[in-house]
Amino acid sequence: MDEQNQVETARNPLSRTMTIYCFVFAVIFSLCMGAMSFFVYEEDMVNRYNVYTRDVLNYVARKIDGDDLQECMETGKKSAKYLELQAMTNDIKETHGLEFLYIIKPLSENPPDNMMDVLAAYTQAGKDAGTDGLTDLGKFTGDAYPPEVAKKYLERMDKNPEVTFFPNDTEFGNIYTAIRPIFNSKGEPVAVLCADVLMDEINGGKSRFLIMSVAISVVAGTILVTLMSFWFQNRIAEPIQRLRNSATSFAVRCHGVKDVDVLSFEDPNIATEDELEDLAKALSTMCSNMKAYTEELIQADREMALLKERVAQMDTLAYKDPLTGSGNKTAYEKFMKVLDWDILVGNATFAIVMTDLNYLKRINDTFGHDRGNAYIIKMYAMLHEIFPESDIFRIGGDEFVIIVQDDLCKQIDDRIKLFKAKMKAQTDNSTLDPWERVSAAVGVAYYNPFYHDNANEVFKSADEKMYEDKKAMRAGRE
Repeated sequence: MDEQNQVETARNPLSRTMTIYCFVFAVIFSLCMGAMSFFVYEEDMVNRYNVYTRDVLNYVARKIDGDDLQECMETGKKSAKYLELQAMTNDIKETHGLEFLYIIKPLSENPPDNMMDVLAAYTQAGKDAGTDGLTDLGKFTGDAYPPEVAKKYLERMDKNPEVTFFPNDTEFGNIYTAIRPIFNSKGEPVAVLCADVLMDEINGGKSRFLIMSVAISVVAGTILVTLMSFWFQNRIAEPIQRLRNSATSFAVRCHGVKDVDVLSFEDPNIATEDELEDLAKALSTMCSNMKAYTEELIQADREMALLKERVAQMDTLAYKDPLTGSGNKTAYEKFMKVLDWDILVGNATFAIVMTDLNYLKRINDTFGHDRGNAYIIKMYAMLHEIFPESDIFRIGGDEFVIIVQDDLCKQIDDRIKLFKAKMKAQTDNSTLDPWERVSAAVGVAYYNPFYHDNANEVFKSADEKMYEDKKAMRAGRE
């Protein structure tokens, strides 16, 4: 029993499985929350950048005189408004953290020189590094813009003043470009105003947020798993374990045991105030009911045994001769009905031996009824030595009937000779008392379907032959 409990306790599959499920749930929950937060953050960050750059471009676009800018592009000369625009864009780039802020005029899709520089904003650091001369009014870009990128700029030489966005892979790295057209007074696009931000900045922010989200999710998931495992262990796993141990102990004690006192259910001490506590109480009640029911069954079994014993005693009284213990007349009549049924179905093979004691009345009158009873008992004892007890019936004070069936019928003559030889040996023995020297007439009749319609006719034939034997012995019925 102890070893079984140790093995089952060591397995503890429910607790382990629940812990694994909690851990898997926490991991999935953490990943889902991190991914959801990341995508929300990414979308929010991109939306914020879109709004920010859209506001910047729209602000700059409102400050641009399209006709003046078109003239500068055509003459290659920088006007006062151009220089003011240059100063303003430089200031915006310096203060707003844009990677690039520029104006270009798309010429065609295919390089070289498919783009013409119009204006580029520079920070003070760029000026100090000497990069402010890389792009200038009227310069061409050579092969800096591949066809697929140039096409995106050309597509924005439209009449839609809205700012659009697209990713752009350049020699400076992956950038995210905001673009809108610049119009002259006729509403015709003359160039496009663009602002770029490096994707590394966006991706870096996303990566930092992702790491932070995953870390927070892992910590939260770990705390969640710990709390769930602790709660489950104390509120479910341990109560179920105690309940199982109580049920197993009850089953082991009950196996093959007849003592109802051991049929007790050990209280698992579950106080969870939920279905588990109700289950423990239900099991305890069930075991108590089983004990009570078992007690009732045992009591009923005892009463049934007593009843069977009484029935057996009544059967003995009903079918046994109280003096000799042989079958009485009632048993004889019952057996005759069985023989009649065998005759009816054509399955009868039997013989009836009729015996009648001689001199019983004389012994009773001379020596008393006790000696007469001894005489009768002696007669039965002799018959019992030769015939089975179940075949012998006492149907009168001095009359015995033996019913022989089946193969025993072939031995009947030899047995009758043996019986008569025993009687003669006793009657010739002068040393025996009169009530010990048994004398009886015997008659035998075999069932013959051509002559007998029922068992009673066979009995009558045996009775007639018994009287013939009595006459032959020259002893009258007394």
